[in-house]
Amino acid sequence: MNGWGRLGERRRAGRPAVMVVVLVAAGLGLTWFAGTHFAYATGLAGTPGHLRVEACAWEHVGGHRYPHCSGIFRSSDGTVVDPNASIGKNLPVGDTIALQRVDSGGYEQTGTASSFGWLAISLLGLMVLLLGILVVCGKDGARRVPRGLLVLLGALGALTLLSAFIGGVAGMTGAF
Repeated sequence: MNGWGRLGERRRAGRPAVMVVVLVAAGLGLTWFAGTHFAYATGLAGTPGHLRVEACAWEHVGGHRYPHCSGIFRSSDGTVVDPNASIGKNLPVGDTIALQRVDSGGYEQTGTASSFGWLAISLLGLMVLLLGILVVCGKDGARRVPRGLLVLLGALGALTLLSAFIGGVAGMTGAF
């Protein structure tokens, strides 16, 4: 053998390891990112309050337009008042909307649409993480993967789609 066969085998052997690392890292990162936003959107974290929308404008960044509304945020318990609060949403001027103040000082919109949207992305992150586990279980050329993991992957997929659908309908109908 000329050695090229062994080199090819080494490259193939390294691919699953890289794929596992990428899938697990992406799954953990996506789940953590969306999970923190989900906690704020459901009111489990942050400071609850209301924003009275005083002004809205469209900002141009990199050839794209983004909405930006600002006003006065008052926490529900009255301990936090932020006269310069802003959120990247297009909202009617004069409306008062429920928000959660996040630890970084920003704001997250609460309600059904936001909660189910972030839940869908969290579940997608769990699916990517589970795919990384499935790659490990199916290594060494084995095609046999535990049935329980496949059922779990299917259930997560169905719940992801259902959450995205509910969040989308709630967002389109204005059910915050």
